[in-house]
Amino acid sequence: MLDLLIRGGQVADGTGAAIRTADVGVKDGRIVEVGRIGDTAHRTVDADGLLVTPGWVDIHTHYDGQATWDPVLDPSFSSGVTTAILGNCGVGFAPVHRGDEARLIDLMDGVEEIPGSALHAGLKWNWSSFPEYLDVLDAQARSFDIGAYLPHGPLRLFVLGDKVGTEQPASDEEIAAMARITDAAMQAGAFGLSSSRTSVHRTVRGDMTPDFGADQKELMALAREVARHGGVMEFAPAGVVGEDPSAIRDEMAMFDRIVRETGVDVHMLMLQPNLDPDYWQSQLEWAGRINAGGRSRAFGQVSGRSIGALLSFFGTHPFMERPSFRAIKAQFPREAWLEKLADPEVKARILAETDPEGSFGQFLNSHWERCYDLGEQADYEPDEAMNVVGLARASGRTVQSYAYDTMLTTSRHPRLLLAINNYVDGGLERMRPMLEHPASVLGASDAGAHVMTICDGSMNSFMLTHWARDRRRGPTMPVEQVVRMMSRDTARSMGIRDRGTLEPGMRADINLIDFANLTLGKPTIVDDLPEGASRLLQDVRGFQMTVVGGTVTREDDSATGALPGRVLRHRGRG
Repeated sequence: MLDLLIRGGQVADGTGAAIRTADVGVKDGRIVEVGRIGDTAHRTVDADGLLVTPGWVDIHTHYDGQATWDPVLDPSFSSGVTTAILGNCGVGFAPVHRGDEARLIDLMDGVEEIPGSALHAGLKWNWSSFPEYLDVLDAQARSFDIGAYLPHGPLRLFVLGDKVGTEQPASDEEIAAMARITDAAMQAGAFGLSSSRTSVHRTVRGDMTPDFGADQKELMALAREVARHGGVMEFAPAGVVGEDPSAIRDEMAMFDRIVRETGVDVHMLMLQPNLDPDYWQSQLEWAGRINAGGRSRAFGQVSGRSIGALLSFFGTHPFMERPSFRAIKAQFPREAWLEKLADPEVKARILAETDPEGSFGQFLNSHWERCYDLGEQADYEPDEAMNVVGLARASGRTVQSYAYDTMLTTSRHPRLLLAINNYVDGGLERMRPMLEHPASVLGASDAGAHVMTICDGSMNSFMLTHWARDRRRGPTMPVEQVVRMMSRDTARSMGIRDRGTLEPGMRADINLIDFANLTLGKPTIVDDLPEGASRLLQDVRGFQMTVVGGTVTREDDSATGALPGRVLRHRGRG
């Protein structure tokens, strides 16, 4: 007798094969049959009219802190994620010396915009080494499986101490120590090592990240250890957001040397910056050549959305560093801000002020042509009619005045999006070939990070609602293709081979989706992090069931309370 029989669903099995009507049989946490099944089961689910898919494998998240206190891990859980990889971009919380905890929090707060107050309150620090950190994660039941990279920033701080941030390279002895720790982490189940090399990543104090100064000699030594265990080197490259077009070319030359000398697999975060919108082609051509060689694999991690900032007086906005706004923020509780900001005299004073040189506010105020109103339905591919420059002109206001007034009424549900990258020519069409390239992999949801700036942890649901169904500014993608991109492709890129498709023998990670009625709500601020810290979430409706390792974790868009997820430990490419 089967444990679970999913009867008569529209099966998109993750391989990219055409959708077909089929049953899926599950026993002992594994898929045992897909097709027409006559067996009986302890539970039979009528999936008529539902899309049946593998669970999503999200390879770029930042739940490193949240996973120690939160067993659910939204926003991923609500969007059908059944496996997630933490520790991206060189940030995390292990290894750590006693006394350095605050420095790692400052690093995470600065790079990934996860509130330091929440991290200070939530993290228990009952580990020192990376293997101990994995064991702490493994001791807690959770909604889905998680795996992790060893982050280069904490590793470098652990070995080099106060030497990080100087121009001194790691000594041979220090490199050897980092290599030994990397080896131990890989033996414990790390998926590889992640490293940030972009000057855009800074600590909350504005300092460079600990791994920013790592030279090729050091990276080569660490890559050898990762390669020996069949793992992945994940990079946030210099120049990734267009801050230095020459730097990204230097990075690619270095990646080529590292891959050819060590045989390590490489994932590189990849965007489409306005200053250099076509260089991704050269990057993915290089990755394609590496993949064709057969010794190593290389992928560009790409997003399905514009990379930008949702504007809110409670989070990121163009006036956040102006003196009068900072005074209100310091003097009044957040509940009173909007009332104070609605005062015409306060508004006039803030708009008359200037931004500090080099500040993010100055950057935002220099790029209004990239700012759009997403509307009530949160359309993430708005056209020129929703550009705030034109909307402001039509209303007889300056663009700053228009944005200010809009935020007075929408700050709890932000709808102004500054599309910084991945929105060349005012849309997503230029990004489509990058998404569909065989050497790219969907991997920039940043779930758990930038909690008051973006809301992209719902990326998997967006890929279905926008790219596979509702897109109006260009052709959609076949549902089968989008499903494959979020399951098999992401899993295999990390060397995960026991999940990602609905085939006999695979782990029973399954989604049942009311595809026709799948909806993403508008971004909403909720105050549910430790210490009442806030984050942006999007309500998702349409996941009729999610199954993790044969256990139903979500049904009719609600959690069942089951927590079958554990730590997924890397054991080579398999």
